[in-house]
Amino acid sequence: MEEEILDIGGKPIPYFRTPEFSKMMLEIEDIFKEVIDAPEDSKFAILTASGTGAMEAAVMNIFSNKDKVLVINGGTFGDRFAKLCKIHQISYDEIKLSFGEKLTKAHFKKFNGKDYTGLLVNIHETSTGQLYDIELLSEFCRQNNMMLVVDAISSFLADEFSMKKYNVDCVILSSQKALALAPGLSFLFLSDRAYKKVLENEVKSMYFDLKDYFQNMERGQTPFTPAVSIVYQLYAKLKSIKENGIESYILKSKSLAHHFRESVKSLVKIPDYPLSNALTPILVDNAFDIFLRLKEEGIYVTPSGGKLKDKLLRIGHIGNLTKKDNEVLVSYLERMVK
Repeated sequence: MEEEILDIGGKPIPYFRTPEFSKMMLEIEDIFKEVIDAPEDSKFAILTASGTGAMEAAVMNIFSNKDKVLVINGGTFGDRFAKLCKIHQISYDEIKLSFGEKLTKAHFKKFNGKDYTGLLVNIHETSTGQLYDIELLSEFCRQNNMMLVVDAISSFLADEFSMKKYNVDCVILSSQKALALAPGLSFLFLSDRAYKKVLENEVKSMYFDLKDYFQNMERGQTPFTPAVSIVYQLYAKLKSIKENGIESYILKSKSLAHHFRESVKSLVKIPDYPLSNALTPILVDNAFDIFLRLKEEGIYVTPSGGKLKDKLLRIGHIGNLTKKDNEVLVSYLERMVK
């Protein structure tokens, strides 16, 4: 996190049911829509919840038991979409990918023309690092007249993205990835046709009823108490993004990713599926042990769970990082791997 963002988090938290806070919220909506290239008539909601909260809100508000959806399940977060569909009794099928398997056009052949109403995807499956082809997914949904719901939480600000260009009906983001804010906020952007589906559905939830959020957002408010301090951090970060241009953030992550990958290519194995600029997955023996040893040195990388626990580490290239940080990490990895 940048120092100026950290400073905001340490300030006293003002009361939020005020015209000043509402004005800031509406400005946040305007900048956010500009940054992700959202349609003018799209709807925006801020939830005080993790990214999974926004995933669940999207699933239960946009779809119902009248729908049949397709889930891209290539890891932990794809599996989470499938579990949410099961919980909310939404009929679904999965494209299941084993670790290392690339998502290709061939995976979709048997699902063409089968009356699916939506597709759910974590465009960057953060648990493995694979970045899916948004053009492939968008074209498949266009051909089959399907809603496209994209969790872009770990790809946003690191990879090129446009809600309009790819005809995305719902975009899910959260505060703690490339925005480099404290965790606690998640964000939803809905196309007009997704919004109409929300209006038609009766949701059995108070906290996750998006109709309430969209209605309150018209006056720059949320139905329940937001994480006020993080909203102020968000406002500062979005103003900075607007001033510097989203391209500069994408290029920075791309440069950091390239630098790191070149530095470790002779040291560890990197999977050969498409990667986001946001992180590099590295295959290394005793991965979790290396994670623990790095942590003792004050260096945090992201471990994996399950079958990948002792095989895969994930190295981030987002937020307030530099090539010098890469060099420090690589020097530790060299000693630990050897």
